[in-house]
Amino acid sequence: MGIKGRKILVVEKDDAIRELIVMRLSARHHKVFEATKSKQIMRILERDVVDLILLSSDMEPVNGKMPIRVIRSKSHLMAVPVIMLTEEDHLTELMLGHEKGFDDFLVKPFSPLMLQLRVNLNIAKTMERVEANALTHLPGNHAIEKIVAKKVQEGEKFSILYADINHFKAFNDRYGFQKGDDIILQTARLLVTTSYAVAPDGECFVGHVGGDDFIVVLPPELEEVFARQFLDDFDRIMPTYYSKADREAGFIRVENRRGKMENFPLVSCVVAGCTNLYRNYAGLREIAQDAVEVKAFLKTQPGSHYLQDRRSSPIKQVDEAVHILEPEVKSATPKKRIDPFGQVLLNAGLITEEQLELALKKHLETGQRLGQTLINMDLVSSQDVGRMLEKRLKIPYFTLKDWAPAPEVLQLFSREFILHHRLLPLEASAGTLKVAMCDPFDVKTLDTIERITGLKPMPYLALEDEFEQYLEGLLPEDEKEIEAGTDLSFEKK
Repeated sequence: MGIKGRKILVVEKDDAIRELIVMRLSARHHKVFEATKSKQIMRILERDVVDLILLSSDMEPVNGKMPIRVIRSKSHLMAVPVIMLTEEDHLTELMLGHEKGFDDFLVKPFSPLMLQLRVNLNIAKTMERVEANALTHLPGNHAIEKIVAKKVQEGEKFSILYADINHFKAFNDRYGFQKGDDIILQTARLLVTTSYAVAPDGECFVGHVGGDDFIVVLPPELEEVFARQFLDDFDRIMPTYYSKADREAGFIRVENRRGKMENFPLVSCVVAGCTNLYRNYAGLREIAQDAVEVKAFLKTQPGSHYLQDRRSSPIKQVDEAVHILEPEVKSATPKKRIDPFGQVLLNAGLITEEQLELALKKHLETGQRLGQTLINMDLVSSQDVGRMLEKRLKIPYFTLKDWAPAPEVLQLFSREFILHHRLLPLEASAGTLKVAMCDPFDVKTLDTIERITGLKPMPYLALEDEFEQYLEGLLPEDEKEIEAGTDLSFEKK
């Protein structure tokens, strides 16, 4: 790919500076993503792989952490160069501050030529020094060995999950290398998405050994829930990469290595878990040797499986000391999943199984909520989603479409409070207040409402898309982007 055609994220509040950067980089055939708020950064980075980040030093914290710390806490972003954009007056503060982790900086204002020079140098430098996978941009073998060695040296307890795709070669032969790359990218995306869901503070390290082999380094207590959730999503999403005929057949016919046509199952995945809870490992090589045995045992089983190696000393056969978790076996600890909602819509006849599969695939690609994804795909209306959620959550749904509030009720809360807590007051009567909330289970906010109004709140479900559309007409343009971190005034207007 070279230096051109890279994906670059630009995080800058100043419109003039941001537009100059975007224009210059786009002219060099880069694909540019823009963010003006800190909260937008991870949304973009969760769904897109970028080659470089240009980050203004004056961005607000995210959950108490500076953006550079949040970025560096994610394993798949370790190799991505970050160029800080700063004012000359803030240069000393930037260099002496505790929030380091950037690779380079540019002093504002800067010339387009200097911008292009620093971008090119940092991308080229990263390509030379970092062994990141060219396709997924996940850390490669060098970074994996480094993090494992560090944990071993510090005596930290950890688990490693080795993920390997079954029947990937057959898929490649049937659908071509481009589709094969899509499978690899989706697998990487699912692993990263699972890491965010299971450990949002960055405790999971996701690496790409090469080909269809991946590694996850994580705390032992997260191993099982990670493996289960990843395999659940993998088995749900991967059939969408096959034609309808192949999906219905459950296999594909491909010429084998002996030149004869053979039936191959749809791709599945095996996940082998190794941990130093039961034995002391000197390094990654020893762990990999155990994982090879575990994976070999798993590959004799049809479908996707997770197997945790519980050996504390060498034994003759792997299956004497491992536990196979069959897909149909339920976990003792229930998982919080999004798929039951899709099942509700399916059972109601509002969508087909094929549409649900495609929506789930899109949901995982974008990080958008499943209901909103279905709405954007024109498969259901927001009212359909609201009614289904009402049945499932046992919370009444209130549609904000064409709703005209009483001014005195709307003025119960400041605009900042409405934006911060994603709610709208509906009606006050007899000591109660009906409130439409995007999160009607937010007990803390409900307590706050009662404290500042003296009224008992009655929560109603509001959909994100209807809430956003309503705000477009409710708030002036300069107040639509008030951040959650803004000091809130609870005074009634």
